[in-house]
Amino acid sequence: MILLSDESDTARLARLLARRLPQGSVVLLSGPMGAGKTTLVRHLARALGFAGRVTSPTYTLMHTYPTAGGPLLHADVYRLPDPGALWDLGLEDALADARLSLIEWGTPEAFAADAQVALEPAGETARTLRLTALTPKLEPVLAEIERELRARPD
Repeated sequence: MILLSDESDTARLARLLARRLPQGSVVLLSGPMGAGKTTLVRHLARALGFAGRVTSPTYTLMHTYPTAGGPLLHADVYRLPDPGALWDLGLEDALADARLSLIEWGTPEAFAADAQVALEPAGETARTLRLTALTPKLEPVLAEIERELRARPD
């Protein structure tokens, strides 16, 4: 577990993820409502060069944000009784072109994800972070991100 003391630490995590995650990575975002999942996506979008507004796709299910390396896909399956139904709504096409895909409330069983980022509130502004590689190729990548976060300088 890593402690993110405030939103600036979340922004730092986003910059590291944007730099280190390979093209086309699929990342599950987990944590309770208010844990900072959409805040992390907003900072990731900024780190990838998107300067517009980033909002939660809770009601629209998917948002894409244009970036120089390809679209950033942000999906939220909270309201779907069957998260796999997102495939019927065009997820496969969206994933094919995405620089990075972030799926809130997704499960490894429903999505072929490469990693999971778990956030938990730990006070008013702090969050605990757990990075989990779901594919062997991301184990060293996430380990390096954890080392950089613990070392502090960006």
